[in-house]
Order: sequence, then structure tokens, then C-alpha cells
Amino acid sequence: MFIPLISFVFGIIILTTSSLVYVGVPALKNILFIFGLREQKITLLGLVLISLALMLGIVGYFGYIDGSLLRKIRAFLGIGGLLSITFPILQNNKNTNHFLSKIVSQLTLKILLTVGSITILFSIFQISFFDGNYGGDAYMYHLPFAARIWGIISPEQYTFEYILEHRLKGFPLLANFLQGLFWKIFQRPEATNLLAFFSLITIISYLKFYLKIPFYLATLSLLAVPMVHMHAARSYIDLPGNVCVSILILTTYLLYVNKISLNNKTFLLIIASAAGAAHIKFQLIPVVCLILLTVLPQVILKYGQTENEKINSPRAIKSFLLCLLASLLIFATPIKNIIVYQNPFYPVKVEIAGIVLNHNEAAPNFMHENIRKLPPHLRWGRSVLEINAFDDRRPWPWTLGMDFISWDEERFGIGGYFGGYVLVNLCLFIYLCIRNFNAQAKVAMILMLIMTALTPLMPQAYELRYYMYWMIVFVSLNCYLLCHNLDLLPDKRILKPQYFALVAAAFMFIFMEKTNYFFSKPSFSPLSDYIEPNVSQEVLAKIEDGESVCLVGKVPHTFFYSSYFHPPRNYSLQGEFDISPEYVAEKCQGRKILK
Repeated sequence: MFIPLISFVFGIIILTTSSLVYVGVPALKNILFIFGLREQKITLLGLVLISLALMLGIVGYFGYIDGSLLRKIRAFLGIGGLLSITFPILQNNKNTNHFLSKIVSQLTLKILLTVGSITILFSIFQISFFDGNYGGDAYMYHLPFAARIWGIISPEQYTFEYILEHRLKGFPLLANFLQGLFWKIFQRPEATNLLAFFSLITIISYLKFYLKIPFYLATLSLLAVPMVHMHAARSYIDLPGNVCVSILILTTYLLYVNKISLNNKTFLLIIASAAGAAHIKFQLIPVVCLILLTVLPQVILKYGQTENEKINSPRAIKSFLLCLLASLLIFATPIKNIIVYQNPFYPVKVEIAGIVLNHNEAAPNFMHENIRKLPPHLRWGRSVLEINAFDDRRPWPWTLGMDFISWDEERFGIGGYFGGYVLVNLCLFIYLCIRNFNAQAKVAMILMLIMTALTPLMPQAYELRYYMYWMIVFVSLNCYLLCHNLDLLPDKRILKPQYFALVAAAFMFIFMEKTNYFFSKPSFSPLSDYIEPNVSQEVLAKIEDGESVCLVGKVPHTFFYSSYFHPPRNYSLQGEFDISPEYVAEKCQGRKILK
């Protein structure tokens, strides 16, 4: 569907433009090299024939015309169109040469990149709205949390595993709230994917309007990162949280290079992005804290100074109180957890000065010995460069969690940024900074050094999906330096935004090909298609309507046994992990136990 869809979109654009030129739409008179084609009837005819050849591809995809016959028709139209375009050139028509060369040089590449970006985004949108064929963590607790928050599925219908019930009590839930909102609005669980998609649109829009990066470059440079591309249409919450952190970091960068001023709008953007990140994932809270510490002095100076740029003590105190109030909003979840559970990161185990805080589950500790013995920065660097990261047991080289193998294996969680693309960005970044070492480059280099020094120290940092802000910011800074320092570069005819977009597009297409387009084109496979093979009909048959049942050892698919997905059935279901018979008996609380 992806290739026919691209062909159809290109065909529509070419046909529409040719028709508008032929009828002489006044708006096109300002674009002389296009409007001049109105006198080139044979060339316009050639463009129309090519557009028809491109558009007919969608007809073949749906099987309306026999494939062999359609190929002959398309070949005839395509060859006829090319001959019609080249005929004036063969006749040495200088005007046509002039117009065609201008079209190629001024429009074609940027238009192709823009249309390609729109097409791939539309394709990813279709995945996010129609497809429900990839789960893991999403089906274990993100969708169940979303359903509980919005009352879509009541606690009586479905009770989470004991550990997950406590995650619901303590974890940040903003992402799950928004996922449930989409589910409620569209009345389909697949719509929970839309949160990740709109987070991608948010960061692209931010790069476009704040960093003034062309739309096509912002889109393609991000989608060349496998982790971003894969998460953009799934119900995981890593991308939304990391988009918030990336916006916070990049806004701080713009403040320090004096490209934006600290006004009320910027202050609200900082608060919103910081609060968004902190209310989505625990892992991002330390990052948010560090960034806000770098912004705090500027806020106090801005709101604490008089018109004469002198510090006024009462105003400085007020600005400090304003920051304190904002912090209460940003860190509301850990503050609530301290008050209620005496642990800011409840239910995860936290130890401070030898004191173990109240908890319900241990911190993740399934790292392979060969990974554990590496220093944090080498461990993280190996993952970023994807050294020994791939495993043939995975369905594709890249997956959302670089999983599909046991948690305690060496390659689990390693990779996800496309090592070759990381190296290309590294070379470009070094070159841009050396060639024009101005304030923007200096601050960008300092920022990257700080991020590279601190990110590997975060918990489970080698699992790149948790901290993909590093790659998002890295790529964004490269695009920003390239676009804004273009006139200062000695090789500006080679280093152009559209050329880097082509490089990114090449990496993106390699990723798409290697993953069989699973993350790039819709299969129109609803969640029900995923549920059917992952729910045992034999187990369902053992559940009577009105019964209270405890289903053991079915994670991450326990949720799909809920009566919500099997109307008109009506029963109460609780899930539980199969840890031990004693554990199961205790947690199931007298319910009928099924495995």
C-alpha cells in the first residue's frame, strides 16, 4: 500500500499543478518558471500522462484491473509522457530548457522531500488509528490503565495484577489519561496509539516554528531514528515523555544562545514541557530537575529585576515563589507519593543513605553479566553504536524495546538509534562546530557534552527507548546549526538542508526495508485480530457468567480475557503473575484460579 499511495499522491500533485497552469490560474503568474509552461502544450501533455501512470498504481493495488494489462497501460502512459517532455528539448527549445532547469533546481527536490514527509506521516497516522497488532508493555498496563482512568472498564470487570495495581497508585499517569481520552472519543482501543503520533507531530512543529527547521528536514531526520519511527504509532509512552524533555532542553538552548527571550509564553512552555515529562515517566524526573536548575537563574533574573536591570529583593522573592509554585505542579506525582507512601517513586524500591523506602517492587535488575561489568558510559556507548545489538530471533533488526529475547540475555535492550546514522550525525556535528565555532555552536557542544556525560548514569540508560531525548536533541541541533549557519559555511553548495534530508531519508528507507515496513505502513489490523490468537478459547470456556476469576500467568495478554472484549459475556476477572503457589493463593483472595 505504501508505494502505490506515494505514486498516487505524486500523480495528484502533478495533475493538479498541470491543470492549474493550463487554465492560467492568476496566482501562478508570480511563479514565472511554472506559469511559462502554459505555452508548452506538449510538455503539459507529458506531465498529465505521467501523472495518470502514477495514479493508476493504486488501481492495481486494489485489483480493479488485471495486473498484466495495467502494467502495459502504465508503461504506455509513462513512455508517452517522457517522450512528450523530452520532445521540446530534442528540438533545442531554449525556453523549455530554461523552464525545466528552474523547476528541477528550485522546486523538485524540496517538493519531493515535503511530499514524501507528508506521505510517511499520513501512513504512520493510519497505523496509529487503525492498527492494534503490537503490544508488550502497552497491553500489560498502558491500555488497562487508560481504560480504568476513564471508566471504560470498571475495577469489577478487570482487576490488575497486584504489582500493577500499585503501579496505578504511584506511577505518573498523564500519558495513560490522554490515551484513555482518545479511546473514549473514538470508541476504539487502537486510538490510544494517537498519543504517540501526536507527540511526533508536536516535536516536528516545535522544530519548524521555534528552531526554524524546514518541515521536511525535521520530519525525515527524526524518522530516520528507528526508536522514534517505531514508537510514533504505538501505545507505548516513551516517545511522548521524551518529546517533552527534548522541547524543554531545546528551549533552554535557545534561551542561552539568545534566540528567544524569557517572556510569559516561554515560561509557560518550559513549565508545560517539564510537567509533561515528569507526569509521564519516573525515569525522566531527574533529567527535568537538572534542566530546571539551569533555567532557574534566568527566571529569577527576568522576573526579579526592575526596569533598570537591578535586582529587587521583593521581586526576586516573588519570582522564587513563582518557581516554587511551578515546581509543585511539575513534581506533583512524587510529592503525592511522599505524602501517601513515603517514597517519591512508589511503588519502585528506593534506598537513600542505607534507608529503604516503602515499596512494592524492586528496581529493574535483569542486566546480563557482560553488560553489567562495563562502565556506564561504555555500556551506553555500545548500545548507541549498536555494537553486537542484533539477534536473528527478533522478527526485525529493531523492535520497540529491542526485546523478543529473554531479559537476562546480553543483547536485550541494546540498540535502537541506528549506529550508522549516529556516526553520520556525529561527523556532521563536529564539522559544523569546527567550521563555524560561534555562540550557537559553542553552547550546542557544551549541551551535547553534558547530555553525553549524564545520560549514561541514568537507570537502565542502555535501554535507549527510556532516554531517546538524547538522539532527538542531537539530530535537532545538527539541523539547527546546518540551517542557521548555512551562509557562513565554505561548502554551502554541498551542505544544504535538503541534502542532509536526503541522507536521513536513505537511512529511514533502510530501516523501513529491514523491518518489512511493519512500522511504516498500515496493515489495517484491528486489536481484535491480535486478541483472537492470544486468548485461549479453552480458558474462556471455563469462565461462567457472573463468576469471579483469577487468571494466572497470562501476562501481557491477561487484559484481553476481560469480558469487555467478549460481549455479551459478563464476569469479574483479576490477573496475577505466576510466581509461586503460595503467592497466587494469597493474591487471588479466594477467586476461582485458572491458568
